[in-house]
Amino acid sequence: MAKNPINVLEKLKKDSFKKKEIETQIIEKEYKVTFIEENIPQTLESNFNYDLINDITMRKDLLSYEIALNKAKSTYHSTAGEILYTANLKYAKNKNGIFTQWLNYLNINKKTAERLINRFKFLKEYCVTEDLKEYFESLPLSLTYEVSSPNADKILIEALLNKKITTRKEFLQLKNSIKDVSNKKPLIESDLFNHFQKLNNEISIYCQKSLDNNPNTKDTIEKILNLNNEILSLLNSLK
Repeated sequence: MAKNPINVLEKLKKDSFKKKEIETQIIEKEYKVTFIEENIPQTLESNFNYDLINDITMRKDLLSYEIALNKAKSTYHSTAGEILYTANLKYAKNKNGIFTQWLNYLNINKKTAERLINRFKFLKEYCVTEDLKEYFESLPLSLTYEVSSPNADKILIEALLNKKITTRKEFLQLKNSIKDVSNKKPLIESDLFNHFQKLNNEISIYCQKSLDNNPNTKDTIEKILNLNNEILSLLNSLK
């Protein structure tokens, strides 16, 4: 009788959270949080506004609990990513399909494996200090997956590493603003070309009138027209 496929990631996740305690300090007060994986929400990145909590101690405590939960989940995903990264490095290029079959056996689809691997690679490449690693692990999981995507803009990566963005919502807002600027750039360049083309036509008319009034300006006018045509050609090459 064939055995049911095991899900190694689920087992690793459960082992990671089983009877795990997280200790931290807030204003010289030590506290301890014990939790199990099933009690952790899918995302802690909601519209919850800590500023609305008047009780300062409660506000700091809940925020610290959130960070602790993020770290606990993040540690599991980092470990899983490292394992898959190592396996992928050694066997994914064998071209015999065994590596993919192995992933299927473990109930890990290709997209999930790639995201875990990319996340670990980001951690390895960019989080070169313990402080950065600690910070990255404290961020919402959804944000770490967004920023570790291979096509993530360098501006977004720098913003995260410089602690300018700390939620997926902020990440997407900045991403959309970058996209808007990129979309407007061709329009700006096109407008610039059209304006100069119009100006060049006016200059040509002016030069022709000047030449009619004073034939001695022929050399100067030719230089102006040649220079303008060269600028127009260069602008056109940028389109």
